[in-house]
Amino acid sequence: WKSADFQERESYDMLGILYDNHPRLKRILMPESWIGWPLRKDYIAPNFYEIQDAH
Repeated sequence: WKSADFQERESYDMLGILYDNHPRLKRILMPESWIGWPLRKDYIAPNFYEIQDAH
């Protein structure tokens, strides 16, 4: 369903939930280079985050 596109991408990005036959299941909130899913209980937060400017 088209209306579920962003919700499915967000839940994949934050929790790692995979959806069958999703046309473009990729990260939407986190950078592509991010490792892991931040809202899972088994996620280990890195000790250092690189700060990036918006420009």
